[in-house]
Amino acid sequence: MSKAVKILVAAVSGLVLLVGVAMVLALVLINPNDYKGEIADAVRDKTGRELVFDGDLELSVFPWIGVQTGGISLSNAAGFSEKNMFSLKSADVSVKLLPLLSGKVELRNVDVNDLQLFLMRNKDGVSNWDDLTGEKKEESKKDKPSSSSKSALNISVGGVNIQNARVVWDDRKENIRQAVDDCDIVVEGFAPGSPFNFNIHVLLSSTKPEVNADVTTTGEASISADFKQINVKGLNFVVDAGGKAVPGGKGQVKVSGDAAIDMLKGAAGVKDLVLDAYGMQAQGSVDVSSLNSEAINFSGDMNVPGFNLKDTLEKMGMGIKTAESKALTSVGMSFNFSGSTSSAEVKDLQINLDETAIKGMFSFTNPDRPNIVAQMGIDRINVDSYLPPAGEKKSEPKGKKTAANKPVDAKEELLPVELLRKLTLKADLNIKQLIARKAEITDVVVRVRTKDGVLTMKPASFNIAKGAFTSSAVVDVRGKTPAMSVTAGLSGLDGKELARQMTGQDKFSGEMSFSTGLETRGNDMKTVYANLNGNLGFKVMSGYVSGFDLVYLAGDAFAVLTGGVFGKRDSKRTEFGEVSATANIKSGIADNHDLIMKSPLLRAAGAGKVDLNTMKIDYAIDAKIVGTLEGQGGKGMKDLTGLTVPVTIKGDVADPSIMVDLPRFAAILAKSGFKVAGSVIEGVGDVIEGIGDTFSGKKKSGSSGESTKNPVQELGNTIKSLF
Repeated sequence: MSKAVKILVAAVSGLVLLVGVAMVLALVLINPNDYKGEIADAVRDKTGRELVFDGDLELSVFPWIGVQTGGISLSNAAGFSEKNMFSLKSADVSVKLLPLLSGKVELRNVDVNDLQLFLMRNKDGVSNWDDLTGEKKEESKKDKPSSSSKSALNISVGGVNIQNARVVWDDRKENIRQAVDDCDIVVEGFAPGSPFNFNIHVLLSSTKPEVNADVTTTGEASISADFKQINVKGLNFVVDAGGKAVPGGKGQVKVSGDAAIDMLKGAAGVKDLVLDAYGMQAQGSVDVSSLNSEAINFSGDMNVPGFNLKDTLEKMGMGIKTAESKALTSVGMSFNFSGSTSSAEVKDLQINLDETAIKGMFSFTNPDRPNIVAQMGIDRINVDSYLPPAGEKKSEPKGKKTAANKPVDAKEELLPVELLRKLTLKADLNIKQLIARKAEITDVVVRVRTKDGVLTMKPASFNIAKGAFTSSAVVDVRGKTPAMSVTAGLSGLDGKELARQMTGQDKFSGEMSFSTGLETRGNDMKTVYANLNGNLGFKVMSGYVSGFDLVYLAGDAFAVLTGGVFGKRDSKRTEFGEVSATANIKSGIADNHDLIMKSPLLRAAGAGKVDLNTMKIDYAIDAKIVGTLEGQGGKGMKDLTGLTVPVTIKGDVADPSIMVDLPRFAAILAKSGFKVAGSVIEGVGDVIEGIGDTFSGKKKSGSSGESTKNPVQELGNTIKSLF
């Protein structure tokens, strides 16, 4: 060893010895408790607060520089309810001396017990720490060292043990109180680059939202010396919560996975993510990139294995009942997702809804001028299974009128005009088979496009009971007032097949067709109805209505009115060759003059108006027996030829008054040379009741219970049920 080296070693050894001796002497000669009063006085002079030491201060010097204290408390600011703003029962923190000489911070255990911190704000917005904060000088960017010039922090901690800590936020201005209670934090040895275990437990409470939660977080983590790279393996996060803000009043949520954050690369992610909540489990992964830029990107995948959605909703306090008991009991999905701060995309979406398979995708870009693409394909779905059970339909409160019973609110906007002017939309829906009200609808196709303030739906089509329905619609919001138009048509519908599907019975037959073309302007229902113009028409060919014989019922009524005797003809159905009508609509008033019904024995004609502005109807129908009835029944059938039964329909569309025009009917009978008997209303009422029974699916009965009903009101109720 050279002489110079020997001198250097001796000098360093002497320096260390000198420092050690000085520290020992300081520890022997200086008692920190002698200065507690001076410290408290200084705090009082600077802040007006009281700093109280409930126990002794103990210093350690070598080989650990540290401090151990008993209870410490700092009084609250004047005007606040809590006595102390800060307090703790004990604390012990120490750092090893010699490693400091090489720039390494080596802490022993950090122990803190019963720490309490009350953060408060009064009704005037003044907080209890305002008097402790001083003016801070802002540093210019050139004065701040760049992140690249910072050296890594070489620190290790033998352990962290914080027990029974409490932090309270009491905001009297917003009337909110939130607290972290029973906070226990245990870290088993921390050193940069080395894994360490952690266990955190807290009790959370809040008045807004009203919730209480027991939260436990555990895992194994490692952190780089510059704290810019963090990895957590076996992360487990468990929340047991209760309160009004918690679905169902109480619930448990579990999250597990492996997480990583790399601020140097601007990336973060979670692998093997598992979420358990209310009987549902979701599995997946999430990756985030470009964290150091304004355009953050993310991607991932999610899989939800089949679970009982009905049971989950019940646990969440949103229980529902369905017509099919097994509906919503097997639901699952999977999809991939990606996006950024200004876009999102869901791909390869697959949903299993009981026995239904749904596939699709969704994308969204540009929040300022949204551009949305959506595609959905469904193989088969029975919507009847998801309706409420029979007899459990929601009833209207007593005295409350439905929207159909009163004029529509003139001010309720129908369309989000500003959004439609900005929106670009491409949406496609395809359903191979749809069951609704027991009817089988196939090949449902809906195409919606929106661009530059014009929305088009072309086509909206489906097939039902051998018939084909198609329609198209346009909504134009480019002008000051939205303009709308729609065309629709139905052809080749087999009424017998439709009746069989919906009722399971042979109630009706005939080939049906329908067409309409409408246009209007406005953005509320009153204006839309007032500007509604167009036409509509329907036709039913070569069919029958089962359940009654209109000729027999007409003859029966005639016999009652005139005191005659009618024959026994009753074929249990009424045949027709054609039923058709057209209507012109102008300014919201539908005007019809050509309702006709043709059959081998009957003719019916009707005309009237429906005012959509006031939801009122004024209609008249004449039913007439034509041709000869010789051989159709018994004695007196031929007297019915030419008989006309006039009927009026007036009042609210949803609750019309349907009556026989008695003065006209009596005049018709008298003019035909018949002597009218007394029971006019009851006799004609039987005819009307028979028609009502047919539409409602009831079988005519001669029981006393049926005879006590008002036949006119029965038909009114039947027609109301059709709306």
